Amino acid sequence: MFEKSLTDLIQGLRANKRNEADYIQKSLEEIQSEVQQSDMYCKSTAIDKLNYLHMLGYDTNWANFNAVEVMASPRFGEKRKGYLAAAQSFHQETDVLMLTTNLIRKDLASANAMEVSVALDGLAQVATPELATDLFDDVAAVLGHSRPFIRKKALVCLYRLVLKHPEGLHALAPQLRERLDDPDPSVVSSAVSVICELARTNPHNYLPLAPRLYQLMNSSTNNWMLIKIVKLFASLTPIEPRLAKKLHGPLSQLICSTSAMSLLYECIHTAVVGDIIGVPLPVTDSVGRDIDFAELCARKLVLFYESVDHNLRYVGLVTLAQLQARRPELVVNQYETVLKCLDDPDLSIRMRALSVISGMATRRTLDRTVKRLMSQLILSNTIRLQPVSSLPIIGSTEYSGKYNGDAADSDLMALATDATGASLVSARGSIVQSRQLTAAGPGPADSPEYRLLVVEAIVDMCTRQSYGNLSNFEWYVAVLVDLVYTAGVDVGQLLSEKLLDVTVRVRQVREFSVRLMRQMLSDGQLVSRATNGSSAAKVLCTAAYILGEYCSLLPANSEDIALLLPKCLDKLDGDQQATFIQAAIKVYTNWLRDVAGYWSTEIWELVRAVTASTMAQLSELLLAKTDGGAFSGNSAVAELPLQVSCRLRHFVEITKAMSVATSNPSESAPQLCLELYELFTAYELNPVSAAAQGKVPLPDGLDLDSPIGGTIPNTGHIMFPPPPPVSSESRPRASQSGGGRKQRRGQKNEPFYLDGGDD
Repeated sequence: MFEKSLTDLIQGLRANKRNEADYIQKSLEEIQSEVQQSDMYCKSTAIDKLNYLHMLGYDTNWANFNAVEVMASPRFGEKRKGYLAAAQSFHQETDVLMLTTNLIRKDLASANAMEVSVALDGLAQVATPELATDLFDDVAAVLGHSRPFIRKKALVCLYRLVLKHPEGLHALAPQLRERLDDPDPSVVSSAVSVICELARTNPHNYLPLAPRLYQLMNSSTNNWMLIKIVKLFASLTPIEPRLAKKLHGPLSQLICSTSAMSLLYECIHTAVVGDIIGVPLPVTDSVGRDIDFAELCARKLVLFYESVDHNLRYVGLVTLAQLQARRPELVVNQYETVLKCLDDPDLSIRMRALSVISGMATRRTLDRTVKRLMSQLILSNTIRLQPVSSLPIIGSTEYSGKYNGDAADSDLMALATDATGASLVSARGSIVQSRQLTAAGPGPADSPEYRLLVVEAIVDMCTRQSYGNLSNFEWYVAVLVDLVYTAGVDVGQLLSEKLLDVTVRVRQVREFSVRLMRQMLSDGQLVSRATNGSSAAKVLCTAAYILGEYCSLLPANSEDIALLLPKCLDKLDGDQQATFIQAAIKVYTNWLRDVAGYWSTEIWELVRAVTASTMAQLSELLLAKTDGGAFSGNSAVAELPLQVSCRLRHFVEITKAMSVATSNPSESAPQLCLELYELFTAYELNPVSAAAQGKVPLPDGLDLDSPIGGTIPNTGHIMFPPPPPVSSESRPRASQSGGGRKQRRGQKNEPFYLDGGDD
């Protein structure tokens, strides 16, 4: 006999909470001896206790063979314990499963319905490809059982077997068709559920069942079965478009009459994804008016995203987004409701509402939507405003204002929605990432994923249809600059591309854009965060390009040269350094051209001073100094990228030429001041469409495949003739001086040095 029953084991666990592990170990030792006994009652009780311990997380696989022994018991109570143990602990690699084939087949053919039931339950849990192949026909035979609950379980078991044995699907299809006509509603519901699950992988196979499913949808009152049928039609309608017109009437009746939110959602979802809303037939609403089916669905969706249940609000917004893709004019009327969902504490609802609200953007709603999203970025723990004593000038208006951490949200909102429309935040002060969170902790707006989606949504709304929603491009440029400060995530590449795109495309906004780019470059905190690969570096690189390319649109200022040669320049990559230096050259030559128009002795001194300070900045940042403290264009830092070295040499030569031209005071400006500027402004750089090349007609007789000339002779990879030989008398000896070797080694460090080879 066993020492403890299951009840005793549970009571012992409760009484030994302090030494539970020791008690369980002792109990397992007792169970190991009990399962070895020949008494089936004792053995089944031990298996029952193992089932309980398995639910507590203990391994019971060592007793798998004993579980099979209990499954073979002639008593149903003991057999059920064995099948439960198998369902819990058996897996695909369990070696004793091969012993259960005939055992399960015998139970499936039993006259006792309870034994058939427990065999179906157990087989559905432990089925392997081998068991599914061997027992598929036995389970299919059970579909003709006289008890409805057995037929229902057999259908579900066959579904699990088909997953392991896909070849049995051909034999299952006729059985499913017959079960749809079963007199018991629960069996029909099970058949519909199995068809719905199987149709998820290949709905085309179940299209012949559509007539019977249509009859069930019109006659059934079981909401759960109706949900399955409607969901199944959502998969079949795209395959057979004629179903849309057939389903128009039944679905509209269900939408108008049902009070079950789950069924209502499936009906609307099927009508949208199956394009049933496109059928040009009116429907009658609850007050007897004829309206469009799509409009009826849009009205019913309001019940979902105005519900207090978060799940209903989420699925409502998902379906609204699908409706928006097909009938956007119906969704625009829900703007106010969806806008409220942007402030929902549930992050998933916010993200769904964001995708919908971005598609609603029009000229009338764009400004309001962007301000709401910008306020979410600002009123978060990710960033904080830092007050400044003096602020740059935007346009002709000088902005001034401060923000402190104790200000009310309304004050910050007023700051974020400047009445002039010129700038929201960037004109007010700097924004830095917050290091300390409030006591409430991070909110939904602090999620990096959500902040990235907000920035992308703002950019998408403003640039959609080639800026079709924009009426004020200066406002858009200001928004992009504000996002540089308020995004809180790495969106530098995106913002850089959009800033450059709008500045190049829209001439009217270039002057304003250049002013804001100058403002960003003068922001010390933003510049200090510019490192290789950072978001700030990408944006500042674009700002430098815009300032250099369109510097002539603003009054020339020598201070802009220093802005384009910041101390962080050595932290950037080669392409970014080259962009800054090239922009500095353009700004320098533009300033020289400007001061040449009102030349005087004071201007001469100023030019000399600016030229000297520029040369000093280049020397400090990227050029090596000689022993005398002066620098030379040939003393470039070793291993500088080629594009940086080239532009440095150009800039050095320009400053040296200017220094020579202004070495003596003169009453008129040197001609070099104008000639240097013309180097960069001879031709205007205009935007070109990506498809412009394809529109150019090919000239007659043009052959781009044939070689232009003859075969190029092999010169042995010597691009230039070798230098003349040097006599042994004139060649310096290595022992006398190492200067020649050092000179050659120094020349090789220069990017334009070509090695002619050894003598």
